[in-house]
Order: sequence, then structure tokens, then C-alpha cells
Amino acid sequence: MKLIVFFGLIVLSFIGSLLFSRKDFKKKNKQSLTIIKAIGINFIVLGLGSIWWFLTETDGISQGIGVLIYLGSFVGITIINIIFIYVWSGGLTKNSSEAL
Repeated sequence: MKLIVFFGLIVLSFIGSLLFSRKDFKKKNKQSLTIIKAIGINFIVLGLGSIWWFLTETDGISQGIGVLIYLGSFVGITIINIIFIYVWSGGLTKNSSEAL
């Protein structure tokens, strides 16, 4: 049961941040603000998950590995969110491609 919650939080953070990113970007059309908000969602969900795992797990190695898995998930989900918003926005905008 504990492992279901452990990995469920990672999936929840991934799906929630992607759905929020898409909805927020459609509404405001600002890449940087949307990415910052998605990172905040990931940080809150996975940060609370790390605290929960650290407090409920009794073995020290398991505590450390669990928190590192959450950290790796945070980095991976953040990279996926950045790519998702970049692709969703149509890649380089007209003005930024002219500057190159």
C-alpha cells in the first residue's frame, strides 16, 4: 500500500502539472510564468511526498533512496514540462527566430 502511494504521488504530480500547464498557458499565453507555476506544483506535491516518506519509513537507506527518487522525479517532470510548454507554444516565436 505504501508503494502505491509513493509512486502515485509521482504520477499525480506529473499529470497534474501537465494539465495545469496546458490550461494556464491557454489562458495567459506566457511561457515563463506557466513553467514557474508547474515547477511550484511539482515542488509542493513531491516535497510533501518526500517529507511523508522520510517520516514513515523506518530504514535509513530506504529513506534516502525514496527522497532521491522524488528528487529525480522532480527534475524529470520539470524537464518534461518545459519541453511540453515549448512545443505547445509552437516552438520559437517569430521574433526570437529573427534575432538568431
